[in-house]
Formats: sequence, C-alpha cells, structure tokens
Amino acid sequence: MKNIIKILSIFCSSLLLVFTSCLSDLDTVPEGGSVTTPEVAWENTETYELFLAKLYACFALSGNNGPNGLDDIAGNDQGETTFTRSYWNLQQLTTDEAICAWSDEGLNGLMFCNWNSSNRFCELSYNRLMMTIAYCNEYLRNTTDDVIDSRGVSADLKTKIQSYREQAKAIRAMKYFFLMDLYANVPYVPEDAPIGTYLPEQKGRDFFFPWIETELKSVENKLPVKSASSYGLITNQVIWTVLAKMYLNAQEWIGQQKYTEALTYLNRVIESGYTLDPVYKNMFGADNDQSHEIIFPIIFDGIRATTYGGTMYLMAASYDSDMIPAQNFGLDASWRGLRVKETLSSLFEVNDNRDLFWKTDRQQETSSLYDFTYGYSCFKYTNLRSDGSPAQSPAFPDTDFPMYRLADVYLMYAEAVLRGGSGGDRATALQYVNDIRTRANASTISDAQLTLDFILDERARELYWEGHRRTDLIRFNRFTANYKWPWKNGVYMGTANISEIYKIFPIPSTELTANSNMKQNNGY
Repeated sequence: MKNIIKILSIFCSSLLLVFTSCLSDLDTVPEGGSVTTPEVAWENTETYELFLAKLYACFALSGNNGPNGLDDIAGNDQGETTFTRSYWNLQQLTTDEAICAWSDEGLNGLMFCNWNSSNRFCELSYNRLMMTIAYCNEYLRNTTDDVIDSRGVSADLKTKIQSYREQAKAIRAMKYFFLMDLYANVPYVPEDAPIGTYLPEQKGRDFFFPWIETELKSVENKLPVKSASSYGLITNQVIWTVLAKMYLNAQEWIGQQKYTEALTYLNRVIESGYTLDPVYKNMFGADNDQSHEIIFPIIFDGIRATTYGGTMYLMAASYDSDMIPAQNFGLDASWRGLRVKETLSSLFEVNDNRDLFWKTDRQQETSSLYDFTYGYSCFKYTNLRSDGSPAQSPAFPDTDFPMYRLADVYLMYAEAVLRGGSGGDRATALQYVNDIRTRANASTISDAQLTLDFILDERARELYWEGHRRTDLIRFNRFTANYKWPWKNGVYMGTANISEIYKIFPIPSTELTANSNMKQNNGY
C-alpha cells in the first residue's frame, strides 16, 4: 500500500530503544518493550533506520504500541499527546473554524482565547515538539562520522546514515518552526549539549528564524528525491514549502518583509510537478496517498499506524451515530465533539463541493456550546477510498493528514504577489486561484476581486481544518483585532479585540519550574 509504512511501523518491532536524552523537563515515560542499553543498541545496524522511523512516527503516533501503549508522554488520553491532534487543537479550536462539545479541562481556554500557562493543551504540544527535538539530537550525536567510524559500519550503511542525518536535521528544524510560531521564545538545545543537568538557554524568533532558515537550506539536495517511494518523507519540496511559509510570516515574526523570498521557494515547489487533485474530497480519504497534490502528509494506517489522534480524531470527533459513520464514512466511531462554526460554514457558495458539512438535524449557529447539534458536523475527512469502497479497517483510518499541499502553495503565491513580492505576477496568481475554485465548482473571480481579504476567505474555504487558520488570522491581523467570531473571549457573540498576548501561547508552567533559564512570555 504505502511504501512509507514500512519505515513508520518498523520501530514497533521487537527492538525498542531507550536512550538518555535532555528530557528531564518533560513529562515523559520510557518507550518500554525489550529495552537495552544505547551502546548495545547501536551495535545493531538496523538501529539507524529504526531510530529514524521513530522521528517520523513522532509526527503521527503517541508511542511505540498503537493505538495506545508504550507511550512517549504520560497522559490519561494518549490521543491528545500526539502531534497532529495537539497541534490541530491549537491551530483550529482557537479560531473561527471549529468548536468542540466536550468539557475537557483546557478546551474552553482554547475556544474562548483566554488560555493560561497551566492549559494542558498548550503543554501537550510543547512537550511533544521538545521531545522530538531531543530525539533528533540524540540521533545526530550518534551518527557523526567519528562515531560511526568507531563502530566499524560498512561503507554502504555509512552512505545511508548520511541521508538519514539530513532527514533528522530537517525534522528538528520543522519542529523548531512550529515552536517558533506557537510559543516564539523557547529553549535552544543543540545536539552537542551535555546530557543530564544541562539547562538550555531561551531564544526568540530573532534567533530561530535565521537558524531554521540555515538548517533547512543546509539539507537541500541531500534529502530523498520526490517520487512515489518517498511519499511521507522529507524532500526538497517539503523544506521549500516550510521556507515559503516562514518568509510569508516574516513580517509578523521578525518585522521584515520577505515576500520575494517566499515567491522564490513557492515557484520551486510549483515547478516540481505537483498537480491539483481533480476531486477535492479525494485528498481527505483512505487512499489519499495516491493524490498528486499532497506535498507532505502525516501517515496513518488502519492496521499498522493507529492512534486516537490524527485523522482518527478529526473523523470520530466529528461524527454522531445519526450520520451512520460506518456506512457513510467508513469509520465505526462517533465521539460527538467537533463542529464547524457559522463563520466558516457561511462562506461557501451553493454547489461549492468543498462544503462537506452534515446539516440534517443540525443548527448552523453554535449558540449552545456543549450541544453537538449546534453547528454543522464536518465530514471532510473520511475512511473511504476515492471509489467509495471501504478502507482496511472500520476501527482506524488509512487516511493521511495532508500537512502541505499544492492548493495551499497556490494561495500563498497569490498572497505574496498581493503583498508586493517580486518573482510572481497578478495574472498567474488569479489563474491559480481560479484553478482552485474551478476544481471546487465555485464561480471564478475577476482581477478586481483578487484582494487580500478574498485570499483570507478563500484559504478558509479551501484549507479549513488542515491546521493553518490561527497562523493565517494572525498574519492578516484578524486574530486579536478587527474580527469577532462565536465564543471569542468567552461570549457567543464574540469580541473583535482581545489582548495581543494571545498571538503566542504561554511557556508551560512545568517548563519554568524545571529550567531557571526560562522566562514566561509577556502577559502570562
């Protein structure tokens, strides 16, 4: 099925490793299983691929025994500790696109935009990202030329390890990219940091922006080549997309306009051979690994890569039994939680095929926070293949999470042009936007209609529930000011303006206790 699955699931084999790392500040537990010492583990030549698999698995899974077991991070609900679910919660539940009917501690803080340093969802994302960075550092420490030469590895394996290292560096840079966006001021832990009681220094966006930029550029052309067999791996196109996103947000993050630089890398991605998927819904179904639009997916598999986070969460939490999810959407689960806010569902024209909302016996308005029937249900993500046939299992989805895809790149191109970047033009930007709208069966727009306000709304229509909205609203100055949506500031009618402190999340209180070098973000 998916070639990457052999890499993603290989770490679940009998050899499970426990490595010492700079994790003392995280609420972590050992992976467990058949443990051994690091010295013995590295004598096994399979360890280099096993450990790399673990780094990729940190995008998707909660531990070494799916869907729930041998956990990386201690928690009552392992699905919540996964990267995809925790990141999605911070990027979507804080915005005009999503709401949840559950009363879990901390969810209201996200939905009301009044979280604090004790919010466990803020802490879960932080811990997952920092833990993955620690794993990457451990991998890099143990794969230098001097170290692997001392182990007497073969020339062929040494060549493979060099490629694995570049992927580990890219993964680490991506994790810092997410941290820079979400928290701004976080610990910087280089791979040569001493093990044990080392307390890393806190750095801000002025440090991380050029550091991430340099790291990503250093691995260019040393990564797996874009092909069907590298689906799910970090390629040049993935790091180009991340760089473009950094440059598009540079004005907000470091006070510098870098729209021309964004267009440089957007053009490279566009010229790489991706094409818009002819059918929108197919990018969110069980065989979306066949789509030629997805640039970087987070891989899931209904048999070998299962979790209560990821697309399982986005499906099950969106379904109710009245939707007959096993029959209509291929998943035998209905958790009755997530719905769409009316600020999203009202954006679509009649017959826009991106309007994947269940409206039967639902109110469009979300005036009742905990009643699942208030707010349309979303069936954007399903566990059905493009031909309507069921996936491998009705218990867990095969559906990958499309972290980055071509339509996003097209819309970023249009935005960068409108913001004054060189290297693109309005005519091409208009064509890209209309290509997206034509695919959606929506009316095309004229040049006069191509405005930044339109782009923000079109990003909602095209990319809703894909983990972009919070960052988009901040970039357009609509997150803490100039825009109200239901339940913003804790009232149904919403409040347009809230404190600027909410543009970033607080450093978790547990981190401040563990590391005396850390200071809380302003206002918390």
